[in-house]
Amino acid sequence: MSNSNEYKRVAASMAERYGVDPELFVRLVERESGFDPNAKGKDGEIGLSQIMLETGQEPGYGVKPIEDRFDPVDNLRFGAEYLGKMIQHYEGDVSKALMAFNGGGGNVDKGTVSAGAKKYATELLNGKQIKTPVANGAMGKSAVSAGMKQLSEGIAALNVKPRISAPAPRTPGGFGSSGRMSPLSRSGLPGLGMIDRYSTPGGLESLSRGRS
Repeated sequence: MSNSNEYKRVAASMAERYGVDPELFVRLVERESGFDPNAKGKDGEIGLSQIMLETGQEPGYGVKPIEDRFDPVDNLRFGAEYLGKMIQHYEGDVSKALMAFNGGGGNVDKGTVSAGAKKYATELLNGKQIKTPVANGAMGKSAVSAGMKQLSEGIAALNVKPRISAPAPRTPGGFGSSGRMSPLSRSGLPGLGMIDRYSTPGGLESLSRGRS
């Protein structure tokens, strides 16, 4: 296996770890460096994910800094983790996350995204339906909201009073054709005999007379 293919495998694995669509991240690294771990950009970007020195040292967003940008595995780790945090920050908006990755989160937040960053995001997405894995068991805000909604609906369902249907007729000799009494037989439940007695025609009248 060539180094390029090995790096693509590592890139896909890192993407899954940090909640990024693996195919999208492989596209990103291909565009950034052509999977050359020694690639250098004109503005000082280094490595597979083309990490700037300042960004690598103080990435923010809870991303672990990178010590050696020429380390291919850690470079891919940093790139995937940084993009994953951008996706979380923009509540699943992958286009904004890509623009932040390319042109800086501050510009996205201020609405001053460059035409180059917009083109970068558009070309990487290229109509792709993004699949966002759950990173390390963590969920974004939108996923949490959906989960809370489902939980609320479930609790509400538990508070709905069940409808009481008419009892099924009993067969002579007990439950079923075997004649054995089921543990759930009506005659084995306290109080159900009274329900049967007074639910027959005239039963309510006799109950009324018995209380008068």
